[in-house]
Order: sequence, then C-alpha cells, then structure tokens
Amino acid sequence: MFGDLVPFYPLVAPFLLVLFRVAGLLAFAPFFNTTTIPGQVRALLALALAFCVWQVVPHAGVVPDNLIGLVAAIAGEMSVGLAIGLMLAAVFAGIQAGALMVSQQMGLSLATIYNPTFEDQSTVIEQLAFWLALMVFLAMGGHREIINAIVYSYQTVPMGEGGLSAQAMLNGLCGCLAAAYHAATRIAMPALVTFFTATLTNGLMARAMPQMNLMTMGISINLIVGFLMVGAGVVSWAAVSREAFQTLSAAIARLLNL
Repeated sequence: MFGDLVPFYPLVAPFLLVLFRVAGLLAFAPFFNTTTIPGQVRALLALALAFCVWQVVPHAGVVPDNLIGLVAAIAGEMSVGLAIGLMLAAVFAGIQAGALMVSQQMGLSLATIYNPTFEDQSTVIEQLAFWLALMVFLAMGGHREIINAIVYSYQTVPMGEGGLSAQAMLNGLCGCLAAAYHAATRIAMPALVTFFTATLTNGLMARAMPQMNLMTMGISINLIVGFLMVGAGVVSWAAVSREAFQTLSAAIARLLNL
C-alpha cells in the first residue's frame, strides 16, 4: 500500500515543508495562537494558507528522500516561521508591557482577568492596548505583510535547506526588541511622568496641610489621573503601535535580507 504512495512523495514532501513553515508562524502570531479559536479552525487555516503559498513558491530546493532528512528539514522550516511569529509577538508584548506599567500606577494591577490570548492574567488596560494594537495591525494590512514575509523567505532560505543563519536571527531579534522597547516606553512614559507629578503634589500638600487625609485621597487621585491619561492617550497609543509595526516590518526585511 505504501509503495503506491511513493510517486506522490515529490508533491507531498514540499507541501509538508510549506505547511510547517506556515504552522510555525501561526504558533506564535498573536490572535491566531489563542485558545478562543478552536484547534480545528486553526489547523484548517494553516492548511489553506500552506496550499496558497505552496502554489507560488519555488520547489527547486533540496527535498530529502528519507524520513530522518525530512524531519530535520521540517524542523528547519518551522524555525523560519517561529522566528517571524516570535518577532510579531514580541512587539505586542512590548505594547502590553507599557500598558501594564500604567495599570500598576493606577492601582489596577490586582484587578486582573483571564486573557485567553496569552492564557494568563492581565489587566483591563493591557487588554485595551492589545486589541487597539491588533486593530492597527489589521488596518495596516499587517496580516498580509506577514504572509508575504513567509513567501519572500524562500528567497533567503530555499525549501529544505535548513533554517536562518545566526547573524540573520540576531539582526531580527535586535530589531523586534528595539520596536518593543520603544513602544513600551512611549506608551508608559507620559502616564508615569503625570503620576510622578501627582504624587509629588500630594506630598507637598501633605506637608502643608497635615490635617488632610491625603493618603486615602492619593489612591483616588491616581485612579482618576490614570483614566484621564488612558482616555487622552488612546490615539497616541495607536500611533505608537503603527510606528512599532513599521519598525518590525523593517526588522523582518533585515531578517530575510530583502
């Protein structure tokens, strides 16, 4: 029975290599790796994307003719998709880290809810920042750019020739970490400066009017200031997310030597 399937190996093996490169991307790409999407849907999405990519990428790479070589090639293919997906997830994590610092200063760090996207607890402000960044990402056509990155990655890493080089991985890592750090800093810094000013003002008022219970008032003041900063900063958060994804796009281009 297996002998009858041998003629289909030249077609099935390239498709499997493409499938695992796409699956590596979806394993880390935000929203697609969430448990809120059923596993069957994610598997069908990976198959559909792999079929579309398989139609347009060159199949001139080295396709192993044995099981051990095929497993090693699949591992190399997955490393390419995982690298791109991990870079995207790092930028989203940086945006959420900035929102977490704002939540901590507001006193909302204890009021956490379950986030199915990351299977962890997160604050409401974090989830607001994540969904805002996701809307910006989709509005920019980032989902198409990520699929294009998979397609163009075959120019740098042909099918079946292993993963990315260490230098390319280092360049991509530095680029995505820089985008994540800048996004976290630009989201958190205006609110942190405002909270510092409010705390300093409360301290001066406590020294000038000791009879006032400013310790209790300070918690309410931080909460009010935090909501004002979040309301005023939503537009700027969207702009920060857009610039972070543009920096990520340049980092992926350096990763793939495009």
